[in-house]
Amino acid sequence: MEDKNESLEDRLYDKSYVCPVCDKKFKAREIKKGKTVFVEMDLGLRAHFKPLMPDYYYVIMCDNCGYAAVSKTFDKTMVRQVKAIKENVNKEYKPKKYPPVYDANIAIDRYKIALYFAHIKDGSASERAYIAQKLAFIYGDINDEKQELEYNKHAYNWYNDAYIEEKFPIMDMEENQFLYNLAYLAYKIGNKDEAKKTLSKVIVRKDLSVTLKEKVEDFIEILKAEDKA
Repeated sequence: MEDKNESLEDRLYDKSYVCPVCDKKFKAREIKKGKTVFVEMDLGLRAHFKPLMPDYYYVIMCDNCGYAAVSKTFDKTMVRQVKAIKENVNKEYKPKKYPPVYDANIAIDRYKIALYFAHIKDGSASERAYIAQKLAFIYGDINDEKQELEYNKHAYNWYNDAYIEEKFPIMDMEENQFLYNLAYLAYKIGNKDEAKKTLSKVIVRKDLSVTLKEKVEDFIEILKAEDKA
């Protein structure tokens, strides 16, 4: 059972990692199991928890060389990517000092560093899209609509590239969820027609899970209501 009097810092711990770039050991903040409570799954299939949002802690950053990536890809760095990173990292790098609990602005800073390294190492389109969408979500948390839109556009474009270039699962998404996410991103950047078109493809798929089918149906109803408004 959750202890409501427990501090936010006490709900976190330092997990040990070995950097794939410099081979040094370091620690990164992570939420202890059972220390958050699920609230809801939003239209973008982003899970909301309290009192901490797990996706504020998904970026892993080496204290020694500064390399950063999201947890999904941190340990999947290839030899050519390590070479590219080593050629571009700041040799005089001094570790950033972060407080023990991350707010939205800190999470944004860390995701932007991860996106920088995704570019440096020529990471996949899906890796960049995933980071961009996380940035859009968190900019939404602080009501920065301009930056939210900007990163949703990046995510939409990169995920479209990934759909052509990569094999499923893409960033742990099977095709149905991936297409739903594309529809959501199209909607968020103002392309409702494309969102409707994509959802119409998803709703008729025979392998659609019950949970995702309900989400698609809810999404279609939202679009219909907006058209009538």
